[in-house]
Amino acid sequence: MASIKLFVYGTLKRGGELHDELAAQKVRFLGPAKIQGRLFHIEGESYPGAVFTSSGEYIKGELYELLEPTEALKKVDEVEGCDEGLYERRLVTAWTGNKKTKAWAYFYAKPLKKSVAILSGDFPVRSRMAR
Repeated sequence: MASIKLFVYGTLKRGGELHDELAAQKVRFLGPAKIQGRLFHIEGESYPGAVFTSSGEYIKGELYELLEPTEALKKVDEVEGCDEGLYERRLVTAWTGNKKTKAWAYFYAKPLKKSVAILSGDFPVRSRMAR
């Protein structure tokens, strides 16, 4: 059976304020990766939101292998507010170097209003110790 992968780009990244929630699941860090899309800093929040786009824009993040995918996805869905309609999980193509793989990723599901695009596609993680 092919392994199930998860792409993260915001607070679930290493050093991010929600990374411990991901690390508590049985996951294995595979390395830096990117997916197609546009990244936004959500107005008034400390986290980003991604929207899918078929343009040449990319979001930079990290790729993980889920060793117990059913449990891990259920927990991350909860952390990402999927039940409240904050994010939705979609299967996308992720690139690590020049290799392609399928991975789950979370896309922002609310109106973007005054949110600002992060043109670099890379959300800077502020360490919890820096606060």
